[in-house]
Amino acid sequence: MRVALVGPYPGGGVVRGGVESSFVNLVGGLSSFPDLQLDVVSFAPGDPAHDNGVRVHRISGPRRLNNLTLFRQRRLALARVLREIEPDVVHAQETLGYGYVCLKTAGRVPVVVSIHGIVREELKHMASGLGRIRVALADVAIERYCVGHARYLVEPTTYPQEYFGRLIRGQVVDVGNGIDDLFFTVDPAPEPGRVLYAGSILARKRLIALVEAIDAVRATTPSVRLVIAGGIVEPGYAAQVEARVQELGLGDVVTFLGPLPPARMAEEYRRASIMVLPSAQETSPMVIGEAMAVGVPVVSTDVGGIPYLVDDGRTGYVVPLGDGEALARRMAELLGDEQARRAFSQAARVRAEERFRTSAVAARVRAVYDLAVGEAHGSR
Repeated sequence: MRVALVGPYPGGGVVRGGVESSFVNLVGGLSSFPDLQLDVVSFAPGDPAHDNGVRVHRISGPRRLNNLTLFRQRRLALARVLREIEPDVVHAQETLGYGYVCLKTAGRVPVVVSIHGIVREELKHMASGLGRIRVALADVAIERYCVGHARYLVEPTTYPQEYFGRLIRGQVVDVGNGIDDLFFTVDPAPEPGRVLYAGSILARKRLIALVEAIDAVRATTPSVRLVIAGGIVEPGYAAQVEARVQELGLGDVVTFLGPLPPARMAEEYRRASIMVLPSAQETSPMVIGEAMAVGVPVVSTDVGGIPYLVDDGRTGYVVPLGDGEALARRMAELLGDEQARRAFSQAARVRAEERFRTSAVAARVRAVYDLAVGEAHGSR
């Protein structure tokens, strides 16, 4: 079976964001099937190459005003590549540009679309401006088109299926997100009081709420330390976070590490007692899967897909959004109870093996390909 995987495949080995990370891990898992011939097609900049035996096609095209032209140039370019590849199935890696272009271009070849985010929810947390207007007018409509017209959808949890409800007319399968095998090899050595935040710095992540919770936790856990590992997406908000750190006198408690490569990130998980994600919206954050693979208990908010990932009271805690007192209380409970942390750690690793191993995720995705190709052949 020949598969065209179409999405934001990173160039130069530098992975930016959860969608790229999920895509790279999926390609790695699928490459273990000897009867699959994989071709990656991406509009992301980079050189055409063979990556671990997988051929990578790079398509150049306009990076702006695509919504106004309904991605015409990209659709023409993808059509040419698909004629060369002659795939049995096309797998688009998002419900926006890549999903729309694939659905409009693939013809009679079955298309599988991965849901990675929910634009309508992310829009609520965007700053005002032209970007917000563009998303509201164009991206939401494209998302609805992809979700409503895709014959086969795969999702990281059942949250998107429940969110979109009757808008989905095709078949949808919960396959999970594959986590790099590196994180499953880490032997955790948690340091007392060490709290990790992993993710970008932007308002939707609510880092100021986490900083304030750290201040509250100091009353019962004087050894508490917060390590922030992630790049700055919104400089204005990052400045507010640093200002709040100084206002609360936490300059020697909070450390900003910036974005880290996977090996360094694995080391931070190894040393963390807990990981905290206080976001206002998430669909299926990769950092929760990475933390669970290492065996780090997670404390997070009850938004989006997080309750589908964190088993409250077993692998971590889920607290109401905006309840700073509950956030601080759950953090303090875990930091002060080594026995509970160990039990949560063990349960998290077991759950991660079931849900996040790339081989397991790839097998579930492969089953969708078999279904799509089988039905396509039957209809012909």
